[in-house]
Formats: sequence, C-alpha cells, structure tokens
Amino acid sequence: MIIIVMGPQGSGKGTQAEKLAEHLDLMHVSMGDVFRDEVEKHGPYADIVRKCMNEGKLIPREINNKIVENVVKKYRGHLILDGYPRNIRQAKFLTSFAQVDLVFCINISDEEAVNRISKRRICTSNHKVFIEGQITPEDIKECEDAGGKIIRREDDTPENVKKRLQLYHEETVPIIDYLKKVSNVFEINGEQPIDDVFKEIKEKLK
Repeated sequence: MIIIVMGPQGSGKGTQAEKLAEHLDLMHVSMGDVFRDEVEKHGPYADIVRKCMNEGKLIPREINNKIVENVVKKYRGHLILDGYPRNIRQAKFLTSFAQVDLVFCINISDEEAVNRISKRRICTSNHKVFIEGQITPEDIKECEDAGGKIIRREDDTPENVKKRLQLYHEETVPIIDYLKKVSNVFEINGEQPIDDVFKEIKEKLK
C-alpha cells in the first residue's frame, strides 16, 4: 500500500504521516528527511540538493525521481510518502511504476504556514521537530544524546517559506485533480488540533 500525505509547509503533514504509519504499520518516508540525509551523508547528489534546499527551490527532476524510485523499491511499495510528489511530472512518474492507494491533502492558510514555520526548530540528528518556546531541557538532552543539537533549519526563514508556498500553489495544488483520476483523494482541515486532524483522517480511512 502506498499512501501520500501532502500539504503546504507547516501543515503538519509529517506529524500526521508518522501517526498514520504507526496506525497502519507502514513505513513513513519523509522526502525532506531523505534529501537532508543525502546532504549530511555526502551522497552523490549532496551539493545540488543542499543548494536547492537553501534557496527554497525544487530538487532537479532527474535526481528527485531517481531518489524516490530507490526509496519505493527499498520498501517494496509499502509506505507513506510525505513531501512527494510536488508537481504533475512527479505525480505521473510515481504512478508510472507504483500504485497510489490513498491521498490525504492537509490544508492550512499561507498566514498559518508562515507563523508555524517561523517557530519550528529541529534536531540535527534525529530530525525530531520542536516548537520555539516549548522546548524543554529534556528535549535538549534527548537531542544531544542522539548526537545533535536543536536548530532552525537554514531553509526555514520567512523568505524561503514564502518561496516554497508560492511553488506549492503553482505546482503542487494542480496535481490534486490528476491524483483524483488514479486514486482516492481526501482533503483535511489542517488548522484543527493535531489529534482532531488525525481523527478526521481515520474517519476517511473507513
């Protein structure tokens, strides 16, 4: 089973994908984390991926597709994809070799997205997400014990967030109509509390 969880920056799609993966016993694959691992582990595409992420641009199609194809094959098509596809060509590429069973699109306003991302912090080791003002000493210790530190990502500046939101509206939103032709697509209100968002997702699963 392949499930896509999509939404703009700050929509909580990663959190919901993780909860859904645990609920259904599937592998949660965050393409953002996959790309960051490519950079941190100095993979063959590290320089290009780093440059694109820092500038708020999409990864070149050929590189993106190759990495995604490897991930899907690695988990034999039993996974939840978070952060892919992001445009029509990526969606068509994915569905050319894999069956997409369900799509959940989590919607929030641009204003809410910028507000959430400006407060987002992340552990450099395990990629766990934290909210500024809510980080505890235990959180800091957990991250340090994992060999990392809690930071704001370089691509999480308001300027880059706005660039990514513009790309989302121009390139990602149009794929919803395409995915409706090949899969079951459900739109979710992402401005609810986290547990209420997940409750709505589970209702759609029925």
